[in-house]
Amino acid sequence: MANIFTKGTKLAATALALLRKTIKAPGLFTTKYGVADFKGAEGDTIGIKRPAVLVARKKEWRGDDAIVIDKLVNTKIQLTLDQHIYSAVQLSPEEETLDEVDYVRDIQAPQVTAVAEAVAATVVTALTGATFVNSVKFNPNSADPMESDPRKVAVRARKLFQKAHVPATGRYWLVGADVSEAIASNDKLLEVDTSGLPEALREGVVGRLGGFTIVELDELDPTASYFVHESAVAWVVVAPVVPNGVAKGGGVAAGNGLAVTQLWDYDSDHLKDRSVVHAFAGAAPVTDPKTNADGSLVLDGDNKPTLQFVRGIKVTYSTTAPAAS
Repeated sequence: MANIFTKGTKLAATALALLRKTIKAPGLFTTKYGVADFKGAEGDTIGIKRPAVLVARKKEWRGDDAIVIDKLVNTKIQLTLDQHIYSAVQLSPEEETLDEVDYVRDIQAPQVTAVAEAVAATVVTALTGATFVNSVKFNPNSADPMESDPRKVAVRARKLFQKAHVPATGRYWLVGADVSEAIASNDKLLEVDTSGLPEALREGVVGRLGGFTIVELDELDPTASYFVHESAVAWVVVAPVVPNGVAKGGGVAAGNGLAVTQLWDYDSDHLKDRSVVHAFAGAAPVTDPKTNADGSLVLDGDNKPTLQFVRGIKVTYSTTAPAAS
């Protein structure tokens, strides 16, 4: 299929900005890995190891009872580099000769943006596809203030995070467009000093409630909503090496900490130049060992720790009004 370039009218120096998603998710989650972590890894998978969890015991005062020896049990999560994301286009001699084609504006920028959006979608999919232990309800039209008041919803989520020992800093309430609108008019909404946030997140900040910075994500469905800690998702993006057989190529910064590789070669069978932008990516939710009331680990039938996802809380959003009595 031939490309379609604007012709007939002289183009302005600066093209009109495209209506594309604003990529925020990769800048939000801080547990990031790179090519050095995966070189030589079997199955392109690494195990992210955490220290053992132990509970101190008490010995009977002046007693002669034997002490209890605990086992050191380490836990780890698996992160696999399993996504090969690319964008490929080609240019005919006619297009390169007769059409007004700006290489960076018309070819490179759209390709890099497309790949970066796909990487961001990989990160978000790891979150939305996780098995959540905890959930809360948010319905602005509910008769129950614990569900209708976004501040009380946030306080409820904060309690769940505290019970799970999730760090107090780096907590976010990620919201889609509809949820953001429902929260924005709340009179308890606090302003946020965004100077310490990643640049990509600043424009999406709605405010702050209950200890959570509220960020609207274009990558989420309008009614989707999650409370998360910044360590909730581990992710990796790798810029592939440039093959020896291509005419030219190199790494391209895609923003938000992302890097991709662009290749430029010639297809002699079809007499066309070809541009390919691609990257390797992967993401996984960060799970934690389940513990008993005394802090000891819950072990399964194989004497291995039971892992669960508590660094995120799913919000069930609804706008259904209570039935008239």
